[in-house]
Amino acid sequence: MKIVIATGIYPPDIGGPAYYAKGLEDALRALGHEVKTVVYGDLRKWPMGVSHLMYFFRIWPHLRGADAVIALDTASVAVPAWLASRIRGVRFIIRTGGDFVWEHYLERTGDLLPLARFYAEHKSLSFKERLIYALTRLVVRRSVLVFSTDLQCDVWLRPYGLKKERTHVVGNAIDAPLAATAPVRKNFLWYVRPIAMKNGAHVRSAFAKAKAQHPDIVLEEGMVPQEKLLERMKGCYAVILPSVTEISPNYILDALRFKKPFIMDKYSGYAKWLAPYGFLVDPLDEDDIARAVGELADESGYTRAVAKAATFSFTRTYEEVARDFLALINH
Repeated sequence: MKIVIATGIYPPDIGGPAYYAKGLEDALRALGHEVKTVVYGDLRKWPMGVSHLMYFFRIWPHLRGADAVIALDTASVAVPAWLASRIRGVRFIIRTGGDFVWEHYLERTGDLLPLARFYAEHKSLSFKERLIYALTRLVVRRSVLVFSTDLQCDVWLRPYGLKKERTHVVGNAIDAPLAATAPVRKNFLWYVRPIAMKNGAHVRSAFAKAKAQHPDIVLEEGMVPQEKLLERMKGCYAVILPSVTEISPNYILDALRFKKPFIMDKYSGYAKWLAPYGFLVDPLDEDDIARAVGELADESGYTRAVAKAATFSFTRTYEEVARDFLALINH
């Protein structure tokens, strides 16, 4: 089959969606399919509407003879790719990569509302947010819709007018375990994008509280490519990701490949699954975050945390992910 992947970002861009696009592309090719990946990328510098129109014409020629389009977000590529696919008569699948309306609201207002409460509380949206919501609702109700976790699926059902039986959950890939090295210092890795959803003020304040009791701990932050991140995870002490809500954090899955202790928000789509292997905290409670950091900083607490992380044994290849998408295309 000829399959077109529509994605907002792609390596060398940094971020889970970029690595997902590359992993899915490689897996589909390995299974013998023709794959063309069309990246939104540089169009981000243009105003919304103009950039969508430009992306429509970017993806249009690649749909000739295509069997399916897999769009990897609902904001940048979904609307123009859906429209082009509809005109061409090509099967269209959307895999939600996040929630643009919610993230934009957090960024605009600073009201750090967990995703599970956002739509239920009927917050006042800006014109741009209302427009994106309306367009997203239009497209997802007329597409094959794929979520990475049940969390976002359940949150979206009512506000987006979805029927549960017409949605699908395709879990993320979990690569094979990697050999770790013993940490030489108590460094907590927090490599994230500088956006409101990552909960920066609460994380830094909580870490400062913990550091007052444990002066030897260090918070490493910033943004690095995946190769460097994995190299740093290999010998780190622990990883920390108490975001407002992490829907399906590959960051934590990568840490578990090294059997490293982690701290993650309790609202995550992975919370129930990964609770036995690490610390879940209320991301809006600095004392709760500080408590978890302090427990890991303590030698006995760290020993228990390492033992918990060591029991994680799940793997899932991109080939399995690709086969799930192929089943939806052929359905």
